[in-house]
Amino acid sequence: MNTSRKFAAVLLATLAGVGAAVYAMRAQPQNQISQSAQPPSLAMNRNLVVLDPAHGGPDGGAVLGDHVLEKDVTLAMAARLRAALTAAGFTVIATRDADAGDPPTINQRAEIANRTHAVACLVLHATATGSGVHVYTSALQAFDAGGTASVSSPSGFVPVPWEMAQAGYADESQHLASDLSGALGSSSLPVVVGRAPVLPLDNLMCPAVAVELAPLAISSGATTPVTDADYQQRVVASMAAALKSWRDDNAPAPRGTP
Repeated sequence: MNTSRKFAAVLLATLAGVGAAVYAMRAQPQNQISQSAQPPSLAMNRNLVVLDPAHGGPDGGAVLGDHVLEKDVTLAMAARLRAALTAAGFTVIATRDADAGDPPTINQRAEIANRTHAVACLVLHATATGSGVHVYTSALQAFDAGGTASVSSPSGFVPVPWEMAQAGYADESQHLASDLSGALGSSSLPVVVGRAPVLPLDNLMCPAVAVELAPLAISSGATTPVTDADYQQRVVASMAAALKSWRDDNAPAPRGTP
């Protein structure tokens, strides 16, 4: 091979390597995210929880009563849950801590969560419909053993469409939802469990659920509103207990643990 051919070969190899590296690092919602060929749960931080209080700023969410907006209820729930989880030894990251005029977009919320490798991600909502707590997981199906999540590649990652990121965690999310449902039910709180296309669940790379607080119907025929502090605290205490159980008994061990 002459000198010019050697130079051309080296240049092509270099460009190919750079191109592969750039592609591997892309995590844009419009394209794909990279997922390790190893089980994704192995890299999780067992003591970290992400809270996503839905809506915010000009997006008030649902109107839940006179001068009551969903964005304010979700923020209040996140504050209570942060306090309870911190007391239980968790580190908590929230996608928003105040009602800023420019809250993060749906994709930005997912990107915040996906950088953390959290043991659980909770998307918080509120509604005026139904009673008790509604717990939803993504409607995406889990990758099977021979599916996309297990495909090997020379660079050690599998490209996954942004809108299907949660599929690699669907089974774990179902288990987390079951733990939450059990804890809420043990506290005599009505629970509805289901699967729904609630954003940004489909984009999250962690065990993830959406928790929607509804008014609480009581035996006297009256209803406790979602703004009631005692009601919120009952829900928060049950959720914190469930997350402790999830972390200690059900969550996958971190990388390197025997």
